[in-house]
Amino acid sequence: MKKRNAFLSAAVFAAFVPAAATAQTIDYGALEQLFGQSVTTSATGLPQHESDVPVDMEIITADEIRRSGASDIPGVLKHVIGVDVMRWNNDNADVGVRGYDEPFSPRVLVLIDGRQVYADHYNYTPWTALPVELSAIRQIEVVKGPNAALFGFNAANGVINIVTYNPIYDDVNTASLRGGTQGLAEATAVKTFKFKDGGVRLSAGGRLDDDFSTPVPAAAGLLPRRRNDRFEIDADGVFQLTPNTQLGLEASHSTADSNEFDPVYTLDQDHHDTSSVKGQLTAETGLGLIQATAYLNLISQHLMAAVPVQFEGKEGVVQLQDLFKIGTNHTFRAGLEYRHNDVNTSPFAGGHIFYSDYAASAMWDWDIVPGLLFNTALRWENLHLGRSGAAPAGYPFPNDAWNRTVNEISYSSGLVWKASDADTFRLIFGQGDQLPSLANLGALVISSPVGNFSGAPDIDSANVYNYEASWNRDWPGIGGQFRGSLFYTTSDHMILPVFEIPLPGSGTPPYVTPGNAGDSSARGIELSLDGRIGEAWRWGINYRLESITDDFIPAIAGGKAYFDFEHVAPKHVVKANLGWSSGPWEIDSYAYYQSPTEGLETLPLSQGSFLSPVPDFLSFDARVAYRLTEWATVALSGQNLGASSQRQTSGPAVERRVFVTFSVYH
Repeated sequence: MKKRNAFLSAAVFAAFVPAAATAQTIDYGALEQLFGQSVTTSATGLPQHESDVPVDMEIITADEIRRSGASDIPGVLKHVIGVDVMRWNNDNADVGVRGYDEPFSPRVLVLIDGRQVYADHYNYTPWTALPVELSAIRQIEVVKGPNAALFGFNAANGVINIVTYNPIYDDVNTASLRGGTQGLAEATAVKTFKFKDGGVRLSAGGRLDDDFSTPVPAAAGLLPRRRNDRFEIDADGVFQLTPNTQLGLEASHSTADSNEFDPVYTLDQDHHDTSSVKGQLTAETGLGLIQATAYLNLISQHLMAAVPVQFEGKEGVVQLQDLFKIGTNHTFRAGLEYRHNDVNTSPFAGGHIFYSDYAASAMWDWDIVPGLLFNTALRWENLHLGRSGAAPAGYPFPNDAWNRTVNEISYSSGLVWKASDADTFRLIFGQGDQLPSLANLGALVISSPVGNFSGAPDIDSANVYNYEASWNRDWPGIGGQFRGSLFYTTSDHMILPVFEIPLPGSGTPPYVTPGNAGDSSARGIELSLDGRIGEAWRWGINYRLESITDDFIPAIAGGKAYFDFEHVAPKHVVKANLGWSSGPWEIDSYAYYQSPTEGLETLPLSQGSFLSPVPDFLSFDARVAYRLTEWATVALSGQNLGASSQRQTSGPAVERRVFVTFSVYH
């Protein structure tokens, strides 16, 4: 029997054996023990190996997160092939996929247990304000390429799906204290409470640290650096209402102060407050596995910059989906979604930009013959845009200009052929859309005698297309796997949030707006190999070669307006790791090499940008841990150990960081 069918049989078995679980959720731990490797359900709703899913996915396990020695999620992701991490400050990093990275990176959708934490008001992810602790994460799934049809709204160039431990199956109880360079002081705790018919997991964490002391580029250093701080708390409960019905409830809050590089490559002081509530009802019925989800996200962003900005965003989402089978070889998933997004205008106050989005999606998963799978998915968006409230004197747009409807279709298809027990081949095609942020659409309004700036209601969505072929080979002789992929991605009507297009007849000085900058294409190859030597050693190495070609409108060609992927994306990236464990000891090391490239820097008074050289660099991370008892571990971790400071972006040089972590488990 093929692995895929074995997984489905195991899931059905787990669903109906009372001691194992319920018919509504997957016990990841049980399946991992049964099959000896990670499992995902996020792509299709079905339990699958990462090599069997119809997308390009990398799964980072909890063990790999712990042994990475990283102190935050971007620090974990930087070791993953195809993921780009720009570390601007001690607590500020941006994450992109396959070369498309920038400040406030807008092209990667980030989810925590299916809830969007990507902030639509500015189309970015505030990583330091995410309400999740590393010790509460079961796995991180990295999906490359546009996948809105399978994963949802705005998954334009990739998805980071964070899966936490399920309190109904997993009993996680841990606490840690951490201290180190840059004045780091951090404490975290995760506690699980088990009940007869459910469980609740509580997690909380707080961190204080100083920023890097390396010089800021002259034109970007308009504000002094502040001390960083972060606090989060999260409560996640799952309750078995009946043998076939399960209820999930979650509430979280976070607050964070940090120094950040904004889209015009200027150093700002940023404050975030986020709050969320979520409910999810799942039922096994005669019509299939039906799931209803509703959540509300509140985010406050106070950006202290040359022109201070205060956004108060509210996002409400309601989703309904049904996963069902027809016959033995056909699985379908049908979904409906409604979301409403609203944010105030700033720094000019008094207005609101909002939209209501209605979406329908469908997926078909077909086992053609044993070992050959075809999956296709489609998503349709119907977005209604609007504006209300006051506008500055001489504003060039009436509120009626926002009475606009946007229709977008995203789709994806994947053919997976398991040619043998060791070899899996995939052909993937996907198309997704990046919708303009609410700031792009008019929430950002600057009105002054010196200059006028506003988002615009008529900005088009960016369309992203991805074509990919890959080969996975299990290699028992080295206890590991080889993976190789070829990809070609094109992006049309790319959204440039800070490109200034003067509006004729809009006053003196005229209003300027962002717009669609043009097209870009990327082609590349990714190769990775990992393995084990005996029980003690593990190793891995990966390589990415990529070339990007930008075709922007002449006014911004050459990086004149904070937008240049052709010159900024590195051509060659090599990542490697080597780990050893024996008895109470664990030792892990990581190397990262990036070829010479360039970075964008702002001109004085943010009057455009220019390219500055970023030399090639080799950086090292490491972790040494010793288990003091069965319930306590001490670990010494370091990042960027090769030099006291190292230029990795056009921002401040990244400093060496060293810290000690004491962890207890129960």
